[in-house]
Amino acid sequence: MPEHIAHTDLPGIAFAPLRQFTLAEAQAHDLTVAQDDARGLAVQTYYGRITFVPLGEGCRAEIISERADFLQTLKDSIVGQIGEVFPEVAQGLRWSDAEVEEGSLPVNAKVMTLQSVEHMPCGFYRVTLAGDVSRFSNGAIHFRLALPPADLAVPVWPRLGPNGATVWPKGDEALHLPVYTARYVDPEAGKLVFDLLQHDGGRASEWATTTQMGSDVLVVGPGGGGCELAGPILGFSDDTAFPAIARVLEANPALTGHIRMYPRNEAAGRYPMPEHAGVKIEICPPQSGAQMAQDACAALAKTPEAYLWFAGERAQADHVRSANKAAGRTGKDAYVSAYWRREMAQA
Repeated sequence: MPEHIAHTDLPGIAFAPLRQFTLAEAQAHDLTVAQDDARGLAVQTYYGRITFVPLGEGCRAEIISERADFLQTLKDSIVGQIGEVFPEVAQGLRWSDAEVEEGSLPVNAKVMTLQSVEHMPCGFYRVTLAGDVSRFSNGAIHFRLALPPADLAVPVWPRLGPNGATVWPKGDEALHLPVYTARYVDPEAGKLVFDLLQHDGGRASEWATTTQMGSDVLVVGPGGGGCELAGPILGFSDDTAFPAIARVLEANPALTGHIRMYPRNEAAGRYPMPEHAGVKIEICPPQSGAQMAQDACAALAKTPEAYLWFAGERAQADHVRSANKAAGRTGKDAYVSAYWRREMAQA
C-alpha cells in the first residue's frame, strides 16, 4: 500500500522533555520504540509511526501511515497532546501535506444512512448503515458512531481546522461518540452492520429506536485493533464485547482455546455466536461480571502461554493490564480493552 507522510515543525518545544514524555507514553501503552538516538525518537503505533526530530530550539514531528484515515488519527493525537501544554503552538501547526481544504470533513469520517434497526431477543439492536465501507477490514473493526443531539434540526459534523486537526462541535451541538464493533461489512452493497446493546435511557438506544430510516449519521474510523490473532486464546468478555468475540471466532477458524462470557442477564447470554470447533465457549452465570478480572488473572497464572483477550469495564481492564505486565508479558501477548466505565451509563 502507498505510504502517507506528513510533518510539521514544533517551534519552542524542546526535544528532551518531549522525548521523555513520549517514552513514558510508549511504555504505558506497550508501543514499540523503533528509534531513540541523537537523530530523534520514533514510536510505532497501531495507526503508524510517529517520529520527533531535534530542530534548533524546537523540534519536528513526522508521521507515516499506510492509510490516509490513520494519518488523520495521528495528526489529531499529536495536536491534542501538544495542545494540553502548548495551546498556542498547537493552533499554529501546519502540516506538509495540507491537501484537504480547511473546513471539510476529516478523511477518517464518513456520513452514512440509517437503513434498518432490528430488535434482537438477546437484548441488542442490530443496526444496518448504508454508505462507504471500503476502509473496513479484519484489521480494523471498531468505530465511533457520532450521534447529534436529538433536538438538533440539522446535525453539525466535525471539520478540519487550519492546524490539520479535527474540530468537534461543542455545547448544544456536541456529538455523542460511543464505540462499536463492525459485526458484518458488505463492501459491494455498501453496508455496515453492528449490534448495539439495549440500555434504558441510553442515548444510542434512544437514537436506534426513534430515528427515522434514511437519516444521516456519521461514522468515525475504523480503528482500535483487529480480530485476526493466533492462539491458544484465553478470552474474557462481558456483553458489551460479545459482537467483537463473534468477529474473532469468524476470522480465525483454526483458533483454539477457551472464552468465558459474562452476560448481565439470561437474555444477553443467548447472543448468537458462530459455531467454532476449536474454542470452548463458557457462559458464566448472569451478574457474575464483577469477578471477570479476578478470573482472568487466575487463569493467566495457570496458562501463561495463552493469548489473553479481555474486554469489559475500565477498572477491571486496568487491573488485568497491570497483571499482564507484572507477569513479564507485553501488549503483543494480549488484547486488553476497556469498553465502558462504571460511572457512565452504558450507551
